[in-house]
Amino acid sequence: MTQRELYSVSDSCINTTKLILLDSLLQEIRCVQGTYSSQCKRLDTMRLQWRVLLLFLHISNTFTSTDLSTADTNHYHSYEQAQAVFKQYETLHPSLAKVHSIGQSVQGKDLLVLQITSGVEQARQLRKPMFKWVASMHGNEAVGRQLVMFMGQFLLDNYGTDERVTKLVNTTDLWLMPSLNPDGFAAGQEGDCGDMASGGRGRENANMRDLNRDFPDQFRDGQSQEDLVRGRQPETLAAMTWIVSNPFVLSGNLHGGSVVASYPYDDSSTHTQSGHKSAAPDDSVFQHLAHLYADNHATMHQGNICPGDNFLGGVTNGAEWYDVPGGMEDFNYLHSNCFEITMELSCCKYPKGSALPEEWRSNKESMLQFMEATHMGIAGLVKDQLGSPIQDAVVEVLGIKHNVTTTKQGEYWRLLTTGTFTLVVHALGFQSSEHMEVVVTDQHQATVQDITLTKKEMSVKIDTVNESSDQEVSTLSPSGFLSAPDYVYHHYDDLVAFMAFYGHHFPHITRVYTIGQSVEGRNLTVMEISDNPGLHEPGEPEFKYIGNMHGNEVVGREILLVLIKFLCEGYGLDKRVTRLVDSTRIHILPTMNPDGFEVGHEGDKQSVVGRPNAHGKDLNRNFPDQFYTKPRENGVAEPETQAVMAWSKQIPFVLSANLHGGSLVANYPYDDTPNPRDRSGHSWPSPDEETFKILARVYSMAHPRMKTGHPCPEAGEFFPDGITNGAHWYSVSGGMQDWNYLNTNDFEITLELGCTKYPQHQELHTYWEENKESLLRYMESAHLGFKGFVLDSSGQGVPNATVTVEGIDHDVVTAADGDYWRLLSAGNYSVTVTATGMDPATREVEVKSIMYVDSDSGLVGAKQYNFTLQQDSGPVWSLVEDFELSENLAQEQYLSNQEVKVLLAEMENTYSEVAEAFINDADWSTDVPGLKMGVETNTSMPKVAVLLVGGLYGSQPVGREVLVRLARHMGEGYKKGDNIVTMILRMADIYILPAVDLAGFDSASVGTCSYKDHRMMDKEAGNSFKQKQSVGAEAVKKFMGRFNIKLALSLEGNGMFVRMPWDEVRQEDSKTDAVGVFNMMAKTFLTSHPVMKNKHSPCDGTRIMGKKVKNAFPTGLVHGGDLEPAMFVGSMQDYLWDKLNIPMVSAHISCCNYPRPRNLLELYKQNLPPILKFLELAYQGVWGKVTDSMNNPISNVNINIGGKMEVTDKDGIFLTVYPEGQHKLELVHKAFQTKTVKFTVEKSRMARRDVVLDSLAPSLSYHTREQVKDSLQSLVDQFPHSAQMYDHPDLECIKITANLTSGPKPVIRVVGWSMVGVEVSLALAQYLVTRVGKDDMVSDITDKYEVHVLFGKASPVSNTVATTTRCAAKTVVCDQTLGRAVERWAEGRQGEIFRVDFV
Repeated sequence: MTQRELYSVSDSCINTTKLILLDSLLQEIRCVQGTYSSQCKRLDTMRLQWRVLLLFLHISNTFTSTDLSTADTNHYHSYEQAQAVFKQYETLHPSLAKVHSIGQSVQGKDLLVLQITSGVEQARQLRKPMFKWVASMHGNEAVGRQLVMFMGQFLLDNYGTDERVTKLVNTTDLWLMPSLNPDGFAAGQEGDCGDMASGGRGRENANMRDLNRDFPDQFRDGQSQEDLVRGRQPETLAAMTWIVSNPFVLSGNLHGGSVVASYPYDDSSTHTQSGHKSAAPDDSVFQHLAHLYADNHATMHQGNICPGDNFLGGVTNGAEWYDVPGGMEDFNYLHSNCFEITMELSCCKYPKGSALPEEWRSNKESMLQFMEATHMGIAGLVKDQLGSPIQDAVVEVLGIKHNVTTTKQGEYWRLLTTGTFTLVVHALGFQSSEHMEVVVTDQHQATVQDITLTKKEMSVKIDTVNESSDQEVSTLSPSGFLSAPDYVYHHYDDLVAFMAFYGHHFPHITRVYTIGQSVEGRNLTVMEISDNPGLHEPGEPEFKYIGNMHGNEVVGREILLVLIKFLCEGYGLDKRVTRLVDSTRIHILPTMNPDGFEVGHEGDKQSVVGRPNAHGKDLNRNFPDQFYTKPRENGVAEPETQAVMAWSKQIPFVLSANLHGGSLVANYPYDDTPNPRDRSGHSWPSPDEETFKILARVYSMAHPRMKTGHPCPEAGEFFPDGITNGAHWYSVSGGMQDWNYLNTNDFEITLELGCTKYPQHQELHTYWEENKESLLRYMESAHLGFKGFVLDSSGQGVPNATVTVEGIDHDVVTAADGDYWRLLSAGNYSVTVTATGMDPATREVEVKSIMYVDSDSGLVGAKQYNFTLQQDSGPVWSLVEDFELSENLAQEQYLSNQEVKVLLAEMENTYSEVAEAFINDADWSTDVPGLKMGVETNTSMPKVAVLLVGGLYGSQPVGREVLVRLARHMGEGYKKGDNIVTMILRMADIYILPAVDLAGFDSASVGTCSYKDHRMMDKEAGNSFKQKQSVGAEAVKKFMGRFNIKLALSLEGNGMFVRMPWDEVRQEDSKTDAVGVFNMMAKTFLTSHPVMKNKHSPCDGTRIMGKKVKNAFPTGLVHGGDLEPAMFVGSMQDYLWDKLNIPMVSAHISCCNYPRPRNLLELYKQNLPPILKFLELAYQGVWGKVTDSMNNPISNVNINIGGKMEVTDKDGIFLTVYPEGQHKLELVHKAFQTKTVKFTVEKSRMARRDVVLDSLAPSLSYHTREQVKDSLQSLVDQFPHSAQMYDHPDLECIKITANLTSGPKPVIRVVGWSMVGVEVSLALAQYLVTRVGKDDMVSDITDKYEVHVLFGKASPVSNTVATTTRCAAKTVVCDQTLGRAVERWAEGRQGEIFRVDFV
C-alpha cells in the first residue's frame, strides 16, 4: 500500500478495526537512520495524528452512557413487578446483581434490596466500601422508590460501556432498597400529592405507625438493648439489624412532600417544634453531603420550589426544619459507621407516572455524585504487627466527637471534608497509635492511611508455690484458710498476679476475665467464683462486689482479694462457703480505679490524692443520674464507668455492693434528691426503701463497730444501726448504686469500711476480721425475697418478662432462661408478670425473713414462685371490642406532648368524615390540643356537645392515653358502620381535650403512684381554675367560652371512684342543687365500670411507697368536698358548675397516678365501656323550642330544670341531658309571663317539649269579618295537625284537637256573640292552637276533647260604640241570625258536652 493510498481512506468507513489495522501499517513504515527527511517528518506527524484519532474514537465507542428512555421511566412498579424486575436483573447480570430480603413487612411482604457491584457472587472485596439507598419508608412518598429502581437499571445497562458507572460499580458495594414500607406503598394512590403537613393514605405501615418516628431516639429512649428494640415495628427492626450488621459508609433516605436535602440531627433534647438547629459532631460533613445533592439537582438548590419552602441553598438541618424524634438518619449516625441524609424529592408525594421522567432527569446526576461521595475522606486498614486485621478498633479524629470502628477485615472509612486532620486509633489489648496528620483533598477519592498497632505487654508475676504442698493441705486453719493471707497492698502487677494465681490453681470454681480498661490502659479484672464458672445457671442468682472505685480508698480492694482466697480455699472444705459458691455465681472486681490507686499513698486518712481516675473524674459522680447531668461530672462516661455499666447490663446481677472508705456506714439509695439545693439531711427513699434497709442492716449488724452508729468520732456523725439513706447523709448525683437500681435488676448499696481511706498495711488484718462475716452474710442475702421462672404455655422460659410487685414502683425482668429474682422485705404481695405477646399473670406471694435450704442438695435459695403466661388475648379482645385497632393495643410508652398533637392531626386525616383537630388554630388550642368528633345531621333536634378531658393533672396522665385510644375507636367504629358509635356521633358532638396540663406532664415521672404532699396538686392545671396560674386551665376556660358544652367527664388517677361537685363545700353542704343530674352522670360511669361496680374498695391493699394501704382511697360516688384532706381546690368541675352551670364529673380510674405503660391496655379495656355508656347520655333528656303566641322564637329565656339552668339560643332552642322520670321546668323571661311545664324523660330517649310564652302586655285589636277568616286560615296553615277549618253556610268554623286523625272526641263549642265576644273567641282559638303539646293545660284539653270555635259570617251586632272607659251593665243583645246559625250547626251533631258563649 502506497502513502497516497493510506491518505485516501474514506472517513465514512473509519471504524475501530480499520484504525487498528492502519496504526499497525504506520508502525511498519520506518525512516532510514540518518536520513530524517521532510517526508519522514510528515510521516511521524501523520502517525501521531492517527493515533490520537484512534484513541478518541475508541473511547467514544467504548464509554458512551445510555440513558433511560421515557418508556423506562414513566410508570411505577408494583411490589410484584419490583420482585420480578429484580429477579430479572439477577438472572441477566449474575456477576453484578443479587437480590436480598432484609426482613418482612407487617403484611408479610419482603423488604427487597438489590445489591449491585462487580463480583457480587463473591464475598465483599477488601477495601470496597458499602453504600445504600433506602426509599419510600413513607409508603405514599413514591418518587424515591422509582428513582432507586431506575438507578438500578441505569447502572446495569451502562456497566462496561460508561467509564463513570463502571468505576462506581467496581469500587463500591451498592445496595438499593426501593421501599422500606411496601404495605404503605400498596395502600397509597397515584396522584395523591398530600403535603408536609398531612400524612396521607399509605404514609404509615400496616400497623399505622410512622416508620420515620419509630427508630430509637438519643433524646427520648434509653440505650439498653431492651430500650433499642422494645415496641419497634418489624420494618424498623429489620432496618436496624441491617444497618448495624453491615459496614455501610454512606446512605441516602429518599422522601417526598418537599424539595430539600435534610441532614442530622433530626431532633434535639428540647424537642423545640422548629427553628432550633441540632448539629451533629460531623455537621460540616453533613452540610457538604446535603449541598452535594442539592447543588447537582435541577431545582433543589433554589430552596423554594414547594409552597411555603424557604431553604437556603436547598438544604436544612433536620431539627431546624421540624423536630422528628425517632428518625432513621440519626439512628444510622449514632449506632453504626454510616452517615445518612434525607432527600425530599418532590412537592407531590405520589405524582402521576407521567411526571417520573422529569424527576429522573432532575435527580440522576445528584444520585451519582452522592454515591461517589462514599469515597471521600480517609480510608485504610488497621492491623497488628503480624499483619492480621484488628476488628472493632476505634478510629478517632481529634476534635470531632464521633468515631468509627473497623470491620472484621480491619477496614475503616472516615468521611471528612477538605482539610488536615489528626488521626489516632485505639483497640482493646493494643497500644494506641501515634497521632497522625492526614490531608483530605476535595476530590471524592479517599486518602489511604493504613495503621499497625502494637500489642500491650502483659507481664504477670506468679507467686512461687509448691503445688504438691497444696495437695497435702487438706484442712483449713481456724480462720478459714489453707495458708495465712499476706496482708499487704497489691499494686497493679501484684493484683494481676494474685488473680492469675487463684484462677490457675482453682480452675474448677474460678474464671478470670476483663471487663475493660482504665484511662491509662490497666485492665479491670474480675474474678468469678462459681461451681460452674463461665456459665449462668438458670435459677442461680448473680452477685458482685466492686472495690477501690475511689483510688485512694483501698481497704475494699484488699479485703476483696482476701475474700477471693477465703472462698477458693474454703470451697469443698467449709460447708458454708461451699453452699454459698454452689448456690451463687459470685463476681469480684477488686479495683475499678487502678490508675487512682497507683497515685495514692499509704497512711492517707482523708485526702483526695488518687481519688479520681486519670482524667481527674470522680467515678462515683460519673454515672447517669435520674435528676442531673453535670457536664464536668457525668456529662461523659469515663472508660471505667462505661465498662462497669456494660458489664452490669450483660449479667443479670441480683445484688451488689460498692466498697469505699473514709467513714463506717452502710449507705443505700437514693443518693440524691431532685432539689439542687439539698446538701444533706433530706432523705430520698427509693421504692424499695424497706428492702434496702434490711440489706444495709445485714452488713452493718454483723460488723462489730459499724452497727454502733458512731464510726468516726472526729466527724461527729451518728448513723442509727450503722445505716443511712445516701441523700440524707449528703447528696451525691451520678452515683453507681442509684444507676444500678434504676437501670438493672441489681440492688446495690455502698459500704464505707473505715475512717481512714488508706490505712497502714498492718491494719488490713483487722479490717478483714471486722468485715468477714458481713461480707458473707451480704452475699447470702442474694437469696432473700422470692425467685422463680416465667414460662410460656409450652414450658419454655420467657426472657425479658417484667415482674411487678403491686405498689412498689420498681420492676425486675427475667433473664435469658426466664429466671428472675426479686429481693423483698417480709410480707404478702400481689405480683404480676407481663411479657410482649402474652397475657399478664398475677398471683399472691408470701415473703418470709428467712432463707430456704434445700434438704436434698443443701443449696440455699429464696422461695420459688413460677408463672406461666398464655398467648396474648389482646388481639382477640381488639377484634371483638375495638375494631381490631392494633395501635390501641400498644403499651410501650406514654405519648409525649408532641406525639399527642401529631396523633390528633393524623386522626383528622384518617377519619376526616368525623374528626376535626384543634392544634394551634385558636387562642386556646395553642396551649391545649383538642379533637372534635361528630357527624353532621339534618334533624331539627340540636346535637349534644359532650366534653371529655384527660391529663387535667399532669402527674395523672392515664386519661390522656385512654382518650387518644377512645378517639381512634370512635373514628374506626364510624368507618366500619358500628351502630353504637354511629348513633353517638349523630346525636352528639364529642370534644376531646386529652392533654390539658402539658407542662405538668413533662415534669412528672412514670411510676409515681401518689403525691408526697397533696398540695403539689395546686401547681397543676386541675386545681388552677380559681387563679390565672396555669396555661392549661386558662386555655380550657377560653375553650368553654367557644363551645356550648352540655356535660363533661374528666379521667384522672389517684384512686378508683367517681367524684362530683362540690369539691369545696358551699354553705356547709357538698351537694349541688342538681343532685339528680350529677348522680345520673356519675352512676352511669360507675355501674358500667367492670372493677368499680363489683369491688367496694378497688384500691384497698394497694402498696404505695412499698406499704400496704387500707381505707386510704374513696370508693363509689363521692362529693369532693367530703374528702379529708381537701385535695381539690379550684377544680374544673366546680368552676364549670359555678360559673357556667355545666355539669361535670371526674372518674378516677387508676389507684396509681402515673402507672407503668404496661398497664395502659388494661386501663383502656376497663374504661371503654363506661365512657361509651356516658356518651349515650346524649340520647337522654329534654329539648324544645320556646316561642311566643305568633310562633316567633324567644331567645335568652332562663329555664330552671330541677336546679340545672339552661338558656334558649337565638332560635329559641334549649336542650339538657336529664335523668329519666317526670319533671318540671320553669321558664322566665322579662317580657313574658313566667311559666312552669311538665315533661317526662324515658331511658335513652330525648323528649321534646316546646313551650309558648304569653306576653306580659298582649296586643288585641278588633278584626273585620275577612280578617277573622284570614287569621283562622293562618292557624290552620301553621298547625295543620291540630287545626282544621270546615264549611258551614252561615259560620266560619275551626276545629282544634291534639290529633285530627284520631277518632271522635267529646265536643266543646265556643261562640263569640259580639264584637268583644268575637275577639275573645279568636284569641282563645289562637291560644289553643299554638299551645297544643306545649302547654300542660292546653294539652290536657286537646288530648281529650275537640274544641269548635264558631264565628258568624255576618258582621257581629253591637249595641254601643267602642270606648276605653268602664261600661255600665246592660241587657245582653242577642244576635238572632247568629243564634239560628248556631242551632242549625248543633242539629244532628253528636258528642257536644259543653258550651261557651262570649257575649
